[in-house]
Amino acid sequence: MVPVGLLLLPLLLALLAGARLLWGQWKLRSLHLPPLVPGFLHLLQPNLPIYLLGLTQKLGPIYRVRLGLQDVVVLNSKRTIEEAMVRKWVDFAGRPQIPSYKLVSQHCEDISLGDYSLLWKAHKKLTRSALLLGIRNSMEPWVEQLTQEFCERMRAQAGAPVTIQKEFSFLTCSIICYLTFGDKFFPNPSLWRLKQALENRDHIVEKQLRRHKVGTVCGPGSPSAHSSDAPAPELGSFFGIPPVLDLIFGYDIPEGMVVIPNLQGAHLDETVWEQPHEFRPDRFLGPGANPCVLAFGCGARVCLGEPLARLELFVVLVHLLRAFTLLPPAGALPSLQPYPYCGLNLKIQPFQVRLQPREAEAPGLGECQ
Repeated sequence: MVPVGLLLLPLLLALLAGARLLWGQWKLRSLHLPPLVPGFLHLLQPNLPIYLLGLTQKLGPIYRVRLGLQDVVVLNSKRTIEEAMVRKWVDFAGRPQIPSYKLVSQHCEDISLGDYSLLWKAHKKLTRSALLLGIRNSMEPWVEQLTQEFCERMRAQAGAPVTIQKEFSFLTCSIICYLTFGDKFFPNPSLWRLKQALENRDHIVEKQLRRHKVGTVCGPGSPSAHSSDAPAPELGSFFGIPPVLDLIFGYDIPEGMVVIPNLQGAHLDETVWEQPHEFRPDRFLGPGANPCVLAFGCGARVCLGEPLARLELFVVLVHLLRAFTLLPPAGALPSLQPYPYCGLNLKIQPFQVRLQPREAEAPGLGECQ
């Protein structure tokens, strides 16, 4: 017979979660919070960054959305993002410690998902120093060599349609693996993902079996069911709401509330860019070029791989454009509209190009050197 306590436990947890939500909303009523967007299913919207940017027409560049039971503040302009991530970076350099993050990042101790701490600062400083030193001393020749091999592969497919974004992804992964492990070949991605999924499955199943065994044998009310060196959480900490952390453009941001910078909003910010939806590469050319780009983020959480990525962009594009003329396979340019996809990142629509080798106008001009 199943103990009555086990049957009532899910109901009790649901009641506690609902009570916590109501109590949290009641505690926040005295704060001047950003406006809240109605609804709970925002994550199901295709092209989420563009959808979030569209909400600014009615609500302004900063507002809240509910992702499940959690309120999240979204920043949608260059000014609001830099206010939080640059000028008040100490207050907004943390990371939420959610179960999925802990599962994939060794309990949130890595640089990407780790919370702001002295250990995180030390890891970031060491990693950044190693990258910059490597770029100055040895990385550029390796990137040059792998790029030359990439151009030779492309030359073997000259004139035929090529899915160039996949080739670029393969080249980038090869460079990262070579710089990290000293080997330009990386394991089969499908096999690696399957192995990881199996390990995660086994971990979750074993954890649930242990919990079920303790709850069934000992019962939810017995001392053995709660045997642990850690103290049980107090009801006050369960319902408690931390004090106000800081202000962003006059809005109160409570401590612990998740803040998401929508970089797409910064790159389509009409107060920064003239005709932001137009494809105009000349914005970045000449002495009057606009430097207001946040593709690598900003502040304490700026992408550590930015120097390597910029080196790759320069080397790969120089070799590729010197060796080939890039042509559309059927005379039509690829679409600039993102692929309809539900997720936090925008995905380009699949497209192909033809790589037409250039005729050598001078010794070595047509070679990838």
